[in-house]
Amino acid sequence: MKDVFNISKVALKLLETELKFDLGGNSFNGDVTSTTFISRKKNANFSFVAREPIKLCGINFLEDYLKEYYPKIKIQNFFKDGEEISKNQRIAEISGNCRKILSLERTLLNFLQHLSSISTTTSDLIKLMGDTKTQLMDTRKTSIGLRLLEKYATSIGGAINHRLNLKQKILIKDNHLILSEGLEKIMKIIKKKKIKAYQIECDTFEQTKTLVELGCKHFLLDNMKVSEIKKCINLKKKKNVIFEISGGINFKNIKNYSQLGADYISVGSITNNKKLVDIGLDII
Repeated sequence: MKDVFNISKVALKLLETELKFDLGGNSFNGDVTSTTFISRKKNANFSFVAREPIKLCGINFLEDYLKEYYPKIKIQNFFKDGEEISKNQRIAEISGNCRKILSLERTLLNFLQHLSSISTTTSDLIKLMGDTKTQLMDTRKTSIGLRLLEKYATSIGGAINHRLNLKQKILIKDNHLILSEGLEKIMKIIKKKKIKAYQIECDTFEQTKTLVELGCKHFLLDNMKVSEIKKCINLKKKKNVIFEISGGINFKNIKNYSQLGADYISVGSITNNKKLVDIGLDII
């Protein structure tokens, strides 16, 4: 994601909104436990600790957030987004008023765990793909309100961002094909309007072969059997076309799919059913 400045603004606004919700309002007095039992003047040092190996994502935004909203709480990052963290390694240290830090704890951890879960899942999938020219892509199967941040996390994990929104690229899916009266009409419109950035979803070899003959250049092979995918990709020998594989790809089968010769593999579970990671906040 190139527009990091805007992503940072989104992250900071999200964090502050989530904190206010957790506090039940705009005052730290909303944390009735900390207010009741912790001295108002007590200070301490805390560490964010990885409970397992992770690909870190989100720590840069936490630093920006604390500096912007709570400058008296000091943070020292030991790692940057995209770095590999080992089990029990300290990610960062924060120091300051205990009441405020304890009130911030869950908001900061939820944010850091969510983004790091996505970047870690992405990185783990890429490692499973092994030595291949096929590249991993994310999808638009993201959490409501978090797409920009979640796509940032997949890029930190090593994936390529698929389109961010419907405006960025034409993707003609099965329902579009049904409602548009067939493949030939679709291709006529593409050629007439001289559309370059487009992709057509196919679910059979016959459909793919017909589109190749009609001049289609960019395909999304959706939920196809491996045998059919191989036949489709063999068409690359005759035509300069791009193939993306999608549908039902997971940790168990991604290595096999990555060896078929496609240009891209897109996996919705990177953001949709990510592998959760555990990060804690410990008093030093």
